Amino acid sequence: MRTFNRLVWLSCFALVFNACSTDDDGGNLNPDPEPQTSDITMSFKTTGDPETEFIITQESIMEGTISAQGTGIEQTGWRFYYPVGKTLFASGYSEDNRATAYAKNEDGEVVAKGQFTFDNALEMFGHSNDDETLLAFEIPRSGYAPKKLYFVDVDDVQVEKVVETSIFESEEEGLIAWPSAIEVRGGNLFVPFHKLDAQGYFTTPEANEAFVAVYSYPEVESEPIKIISDSRTSNIGVNGATTGMIEADNGDIYSFSSGAEMAGFAPASTKPSGILRIQNGETEFDQDYFFNIEVATGGEKLFWFDYVGNGKAIARLLTSDDGGAWGAFGRTSFNQRLVILDLEAQTVTEVANVPLHAKRYSSPVMVEDGKLYMSIETASEAYVYQIDVENATGTRGARIEGKTIKGFYRL
Repeated sequence: MRTFNRLVWLSCFALVFNACSTDDDGGNLNPDPEPQTSDITMSFKTTGDPETEFIITQESIMEGTISAQGTGIEQTGWRFYYPVGKTLFASGYSEDNRATAYAKNEDGEVVAKGQFTFDNALEMFGHSNDDETLLAFEIPRSGYAPKKLYFVDVDDVQVEKVVETSIFESEEEGLIAWPSAIEVRGGNLFVPFHKLDAQGYFTTPEANEAFVAVYSYPEVESEPIKIISDSRTSNIGVNGATTGMIEADNGDIYSFSSGAEMAGFAPASTKPSGILRIQNGETEFDQDYFFNIEVATGGEKLFWFDYVGNGKAIARLLTSDDGGAWGAFGRTSFNQRLVILDLEAQTVTEVANVPLHAKRYSSPVMVEDGKLYMSIETASEAYVYQIDVENATGTRGARIEGKTIKGFYRL
């Protein structure tokens, strides 16, 4: 992944879009929101120059305000945040080649419990099913050097091994693979990917197909067992989102495809935005399943999703794709709609009381008792929202005195 600032020069298009209207008061709000009775840790980004990031913990996030003033653990530069069990990894991007693991000590304080270094930024993350291993890809931005898959012990924060793999490359076509998720299921590792130009311009000349490299696991070899593809939709995932592929309770794996220009595809895909499935025990796409999001929504495209239990996912949809190249990663177009997807029934339900918003980066969601928390940012303000999955409703909570909260964690 790359930060928005770094991406601007790659595009020859201006980010021009008239922001969709938003409901600044958040709709019909519950005057007595369900209280948050125990503390939650957050990755918090301030406004200003620089936009400093902090790891902070607050007792209540459903009332009052949230800020990093006088509190929190300051981070170096822009960071990825990825939780594995009760451990949060904060990984450096352009200013720091370290990943630090945070957890609570015996006194209930969030502290660093270890760190490891890398040569180039780690830009895609996953984990083992037992939550004992962090998986992370170090990805060259141009050329044909191999990708490095790090295996990191979550307990002692030590790199156990590094496996080099090309995933896919074609010097004849000038294309390389850019992994868009890491998903472990049983004895296999699934790595969906975009086919990008090898010069590092992040163009997508072969966006009209979904690709997944399938490896053995845990003994991941230097080459995939096979690469599977599906021409019903586009490349899987979007840049920077770690949840381009998710596993349901029954072991079925679902992937989402966007293909939108606003979501970083250049040129944009001509295939519909949609969801594919790999059934439990299989390593091929299910040809009897395709959740066509554009048909279900009248033309909207997926920008992000994550699993929330009981065969459902929470998702952000782009209500239009006319915000310019990479427009969904900035603060010009506030056209993202929050919905609940029933993956089996193939239905889309809008989350009530949540305004149209912008959102670039989200850690994997934390679901507790059917509820989760999200940072919702409009043109004028940012708030925490508690999302009730079953009822598809949002309740506005604390005001965010900063740019965004990248993720919510229980450590």
